[in-house]
Amino acid sequence: MAEDPQAQEGDVQEEATDMAQAPQEEAEAVAGGSETVTEKNGDGAAEEEAAPVEVAAVEPEEEAASPEAGEGDFAQMLAESESDAKGEVKVGDKVSGVIAKIDGETAFIDYGGRGEAIIRASELLGKDGEALFAVGDQIEAFAASVGDEVQLTRSVSRTDGNTDALYQAFKSGMPVEGQVDAVNKWGMGVIFQGGVRGFCPISHIDTSYVESAEEYRGKTFSFKIIEFRHQGRDIVVSRRALLEAEQNKEAEAVRATLKKGAKLQGTVTRLQDFGAFVALGAGVEGLVHVSEISHQRVNQPSDALQEGQEIEVVVLDTKGLGNRRKERISLSIKALEKNPWDAVREQFPAGTVATGKVDSLEDYGAFVELAEGVRGMVHVSEIADRRIAHPREVLSLGEEVRIVVLEADMRRQRLRLSIRQVESMESAANLRDFQERMKREQVEEPTGNALTDALRRAKLVD
Repeated sequence: MAEDPQAQEGDVQEEATDMAQAPQEEAEAVAGGSETVTEKNGDGAAEEEAAPVEVAAVEPEEEAASPEAGEGDFAQMLAESESDAKGEVKVGDKVSGVIAKIDGETAFIDYGGRGEAIIRASELLGKDGEALFAVGDQIEAFAASVGDEVQLTRSVSRTDGNTDALYQAFKSGMPVEGQVDAVNKWGMGVIFQGGVRGFCPISHIDTSYVESAEEYRGKTFSFKIIEFRHQGRDIVVSRRALLEAEQNKEAEAVRATLKKGAKLQGTVTRLQDFGAFVALGAGVEGLVHVSEISHQRVNQPSDALQEGQEIEVVVLDTKGLGNRRKERISLSIKALEKNPWDAVREQFPAGTVATGKVDSLEDYGAFVELAEGVRGMVHVSEIADRRIAHPREVLSLGEEVRIVVLEADMRRQRLRLSIRQVESMESAANLRDFQERMKREQVEEPTGNALTDALRRAKLVD
């Protein structure tokens, strides 16, 4: 125990000696005059003058080191700025930019950073090799690495990364590429890079109903990870989410064209009793009501249309665009055709007697077609002079009948007809014609010659 204080004193003396020697060495490096002072004054004088020499040596050293310190500070700030520039984009971040150049297997993206990001040119091609993007096009991708340069990718490929990469893809929403290697009635098994497995429920395979996933076996697709649990041992993915996201972008462009009166091309997808659903593109559907299929009467849409048929339609009205549950798009086919009712007012005014063909028989009356696309209704009470229970008692389909127009409603495009009043209307019309003819004859001045007047009344002479 007695040796410890001595050892400590020895250590202290060595440290003091070292500290004393250090300023002397620094002073000798800066000013050689310190050695002269030591030689003339002896050791004691050297120790006494050591303090002034130390001060004199330290101050010039600091002044000489100032430029070097400034250069060091500038280099440090430059390094920090470069670090900040790289740090503005992190792995997994979604990056939007413009394709500046495509050079061989690499494309350069101007994303607004200090430099340009790069992406594999192969990622700009479709499945059949066609170019999906060109120079100047806007593109969205994800940061795969941010080392010396920012590398982008549109999806995590089967050769990139590992479970950590999949987790980053899950957090950022980045698409991942996987191959379907197993299927069952609940969905399909997907294998990613490094043998990592995931599962895609059958409801997440496509945007439309999938009855069997067998057709997807062995194929490679892009998926979105929607669940990542137990450190990657339980991964659930969705292909439908990516398809819907792509459709939503295209659907926005389609909805922008849905103005009242706009003419569009579409495909009949479904036929119902009340009308036909028409696909306008990108998952956007509209409805042509059965009354808007043709100016002629259509009992069932299938009588005039068939599924898969390409047609042209006119937009009548839209409601709740973009809201899948409340979106309503009303379309019309007959609006493209000439409306036969435009000439009805002149052709069939009230009181007109005409001939038509019985088109249909209902409990409440009969419909008679007067011209192409022009139909009127004869109420059951206007069919016969006697009481009848049903129009079929006196009429049959296809039978030609004489009718008289009782009322022409142009707003609702309806004609109210009568069969039983034809004779009385014709008699009244004949009577009116006779009366008008007699009035004209009475106003004509007589010539004084009975024979000439008789010939004039008979319209044999002027």
